[in-house]
Amino acid sequence: MATLSTLFSGLNTANSVIDKVLSKRGTRIDNKILAIACMQKAINSTEVYLTTSNQNYQPNQELSNLWLDAFVAMIKIDKNLAVRLREKSKFWSNPYNWIENESSMELVPSLQELNEKCEMIMIELEKRK
Repeated sequence: MATLSTLFSGLNTANSVIDKVLSKRGTRIDNKILAIACMQKAINSTEVYLTTSNQNYQPNQELSNLWLDAFVAMIKIDKNLAVRLREKSKFWSNPYNWIENESSMELVPSLQELNEKCEMIMIELEKRK
């Protein structure tokens, strides 16, 4: 027959496992929220820049950094999307090189595509509630 201390030890172990699983799930959701927030911030800032500059593609360190931040946040969530965000960051460091080479522009995701991806992640998060 199990002793009371063995029973409590088993309960403590079970609670520890549950806490780890729940904290990982919560952390994953928090990581997704952070990732889409960073990505949406970069999207919005890029849209504002393009609107106020009359679609003038000049190197922009701030935008490059915002896209790099989005890359860093997204890498924990979706590595393929993160790689595309990194390309967006590299694009803004020197748009001329990218625009001149049409095949390299295929690597740079459009703002519309990224907005749609944010919406898809938001829908996924809503389903988890």
